[in-house]
Amino acid sequence: EAPARARAAPGVVVAAVALDRVERTVAAVGAARPLRSVALATLSDGRITELGFSGGERVRAGQALLKLDDATERATLQEAQADLDRASNAFDRAYALYTQRRLSETEFDAARAGLSGAEARLERAQKALEDRTVLAPFDGVAGFRMADVGAVVRANTPVADLADISALDVDFAVPERFYGEVRAGAEVRATTQIFPGEAFDGVVTSVSPRIDTVSRSFTARARIPNPDLRLPGDAFMRVTLVLAARQGVLAPEEAVVSEAGETYVYVVAQDRAERRAVTVGARLKGRAEITQGLAPGEMVITRGVQKVGDGRAVRVIEIEGEGAALSGRAAAPGA
Repeated sequence: EAPARARAAPGVVVAAVALDRVERTVAAVGAARPLRSVALATLSDGRITELGFSGGERVRAGQALLKLDDATERATLQEAQADLDRASNAFDRAYALYTQRRLSETEFDAARAGLSGAEARLERAQKALEDRTVLAPFDGVAGFRMADVGAVVRANTPVADLADISALDVDFAVPERFYGEVRAGAEVRATTQIFPGEAFDGVVTSVSPRIDTVSRSFTARARIPNPDLRLPGDAFMRVTLVLAARQGVLAPEEAVVSEAGETYVYVVAQDRAERRAVTVGARLKGRAEITQGLAPGEMVITRGVQKVGDGRAVRVIEIEGEGAALSGRAAAPGA
């Protein structure tokens, strides 16, 4: 008789109620800009004699990326060094004579001025020679070359760009009504079609103090770490901004039944279904937050609800997600 009753009990699928993070979020979009980006250009005219990059590779701060012909500058530097040596010797002689009172103060001042002038000319010559080489101002990824060895370039003409993408800044618009809830340090998750299904975590670094009068929104900026340089600059990103987060009791949404003004679930205990009234909080993706009526670890019926009744025997045929954590994220109302 007992086996007959077991066979008569309807089969149901159950899932565990879990305690997990419940988030209130706002969705937005933005472009990921490099942390720093500069156009690389020479400070003087000349012919390119060396290029230290191909384009698209990592470079280090201080690395020589481009050199111009520098024969004239090297010759000028040698002349300036020779002039300085002569001026230094002349000053030494003048100083010795001046201390012996065998040289007038005017003549001594002239020797000192000659030394200072020679030092200044040497510094200018050294600077002119240094300016024939373009160094990477920071670690980054070099862009494609716009000139090749042998090309003559003009001063301040870009020959490539350099971007620091070790982190990316994403600016995104947030509706005005959320202004009081967004602060620096707020969590964000960003996704891109470049890596489907993968999220990149970051934080809000700043919030604009102004509201756009046309869109009635404000701009927030988030920084997304990119240590492996997987994400490129200017990538289109979908951003989820976390306004608030808390721990909540989560049940599968299909377990929650609403009818005749009542919301309830069926809890399975000792092979029997117990109808229990619940209060639902946030609606999550595939999950519902239960603020009253359930405790973590309880089993609720997700499939076969229509076949059971309060106190009726049931037969569990499957436990959904056994061993897996249940989670979900809520969207802010009206976001």
